[in-house]
Amino acid sequence: MSGSRQGGTPSGTGPHAVLVTGAASGIGRHAALTHARRGHPVAAVDIDAEGLARLPRQKDLHTFACDVTDPAALDRTLQDVEAAVGTPTRVVHSAGIARVGRLLDQPLADIEQLVRVNYLGSVQVARAVVPRMAAGQGGALILVASIAGWVPMTSVGAYSASKAAVVAMAEVLARECADSGGRVVCVCPPAVETPMLTEMQRNHPDVVSDAPGIHPDVVLRSAERALARRRVLAFPGRGTTTLWRARRLAPVRVTRVLEAVLLKQLSRSRPAQAPVPDKQT
Repeated sequence: MSGSRQGGTPSGTGPHAVLVTGAASGIGRHAALTHARRGHPVAAVDIDAEGLARLPRQKDLHTFACDVTDPAALDRTLQDVEAAVGTPTRVVHSAGIARVGRLLDQPLADIEQLVRVNYLGSVQVARAVVPRMAAGQGGALILVASIAGWVPMTSVGAYSASKAAVVAMAEVLARECADSGGRVVCVCPPAVETPMLTEMQRNHPDVVSDAPGIHPDVVLRSAERALARRRVLAFPGRGTTTLWRARRLAPVRVTRVLEAVLLKQLSRSRPAQAPVPDKQT
């Protein structure tokens, strides 16, 4: 875990309202259920209403179907969230999608959707929740990016670019929030054991290794340690920080080596594969 330091004080240790996007599955699902088990009122948000309905029922776990890329819908949802659990002082934004394929071969519509969901969705959430935090007693925004945002990967080029935009946004936002009591953490995991990874492994075995990813709890705990240490960037998983440092020190020379380490199995000659079905996870 590394990155620039930031000031401010995180929310207190007592119960506080938590908002989690992408809560129907994967990292978001784990974060929502974990915070609910800890006794915090949780607003679980996802575009997948059916997935939200399958969440285990827990006290103070409230579900809200919403497309986070729609600013009007997001604002209405946040009003409902505030009425149900109060103003969130911890936000875990994990809604995102993935696409597999070479950048120049992918349909422009797929690339636009990656940018709209992964990057602009993060912008919309930040614009909606940070002012609310600043108007209260501060809070913390955790953005889920990817180590692919640091290491350019030819098999998921558009996805890498969209996550790189999230990383840059998080670092800028952390500086903008320095005097408002708001905290920002950008967590950059390698492959995580989620339904999204399973689907990519099944549909693109020539690109994505069948090796298991890290557990979502590793991602959540890494982000929480970054908050406690007043860090902006978090790199969960064994060796992920080393990959990040190597990329920074020798960006051109080691990029292909790092890419091979991350994907295990590259395919530069095959045409673009069919996209992973649209789903924020």
